[in-house]
Amino acid sequence: MKTPPIAEDRYLRTAAAVPLERDRSFLIFAGVVLVAIALGFKSELLGQGQVWALALGLVIVAAPALLGYLRGAAELPRIEHYIPVALGAVTLAGLSDPHVVPELWKYVLLSVTFGVGFILLARLDYLRLRDAEKRGHILVQETILLLVVAGAYLVLVTIPFNIVLRLVWIFTITFLASYRSFRINGVSIAPRRGFIFALFVAQVVTFLAWAITALSSWLVVSEGPFAVMLLFAWYINRGLVRHTVEDSFTRNVILEYAAFAAILIYLFVSSYRPPGQ
Repeated sequence: MKTPPIAEDRYLRTAAAVPLERDRSFLIFAGVVLVAIALGFKSELLGQGQVWALALGLVIVAAPALLGYLRGAAELPRIEHYIPVALGAVTLAGLSDPHVVPELWKYVLLSVTFGVGFILLARLDYLRLRDAEKRGHILVQETILLLVVAGAYLVLVTIPFNIVLRLVWIFTITFLASYRSFRINGVSIAPRRGFIFALFVAQVVTFLAWAITALSSWLVVSEGPFAVMLLFAWYINRGLVRHTVEDSFTRNVILEYAAFAAILIYLFVSSYRPPGQ
């Protein structure tokens, strides 16, 4: 005759079946700390080189916070979970330049937006790792990633860089954003395939940036349209790769990317100025 389990065994089994929920207040605290560090970028006591060093420090502070919040019993969170923070740090470091964003209140608003985005993405990544992602979460992740990439592109084309260094930064930002998208946003692509696909997208966008720069005698492109053209190129090529892998091309998808491609071509053609004009 089988006897029922003793009270201690019953308690242990029940406790093991209940998933551990992370404390959201820790995530909010981490977001506040990151906003405080980002506000320090605007200090007049720091030179531009020191600001970029402090941006690296922001990533170093954010990484353990993400690790502590996202880690599970099976494995540590992969590199794609840390990419938005790195891109956001690059964006805020560049936007802290008085020539880019001179108004303090605008930069404070951008810093707070960064903190809110950090909290949202960390929470959504936490839910995804535990198979608790809902339908609208992908849209939120996609929107935040688009904003961060757009800001990073704007910084890279606005701040005076050596042309080679600028192209290297554009390639790096595009690769990281593409890899994050292939791994997190939507159906997850295997790490090796995501790495190769991200390289393809980064090459195309970097080539476009090089072409616009090399044709500067014929193309008059200001910083805003330049960043928009790079963003459209990234969005289109990344989307084409994903829909090809997923075999999810539909009429609406084709029309969407055709419209963005038309806008990109229009921006490229409208910037043409014959020499001497």
